Amino acid sequence: MVEYNPEVNAGLGLVFRLNALWDKADRRALSGNLDAWELVLDRIFSNLLYREELEVIENSDGVIKEIKLQDKDIAIWNKIKSKIRFAKLQTREAVKGKKITKIHSGRNIHYNAIMFYDIWLRKFMQSLGGLYLKESESNPGRAMFGAGFKAR
Repeated sequence: MVEYNPEVNAGLGLVFRLNALWDKADRRALSGNLDAWELVLDRIFSNLLYREELEVIENSDGVIKEIKLQDKDIAIWNKIKSKIRFAKLQTREAVKGKKITKIHSGRNIHYNAIMFYDIWLRKFMQSLGGLYLKESESNPGRAMFGAGFKAR
């Protein structure tokens, strides 16, 4: 008989899903497909919010009027997404005006905004604990003294 532990199995499922998404994010980033990279990062973010409580706003009759996430991380995410939208708008305007240097500048700003999103998500994921492998430092020079690996 196979034992099923929902906490362990669900946690491992999330880790595997996130790992597959990070692989996709890296491939999209390397190919230069900024929009696809951003979409994968959005999927990672939504997976990381699985424990986040929803704020349900009802009117006096009990009809749900609004549902929103209520965490500081949502505010950070909204700010990052705002920077990405601004960069896309700059690039679009440069393309319309056929201004090559502004197109390159807008694309660079767009790339940097998504890179910031990627870095923030990795830090956010690390802060949740248990979703990233523990970092370790290998120092072969210290191995003969029994201290070859040091956890960070």
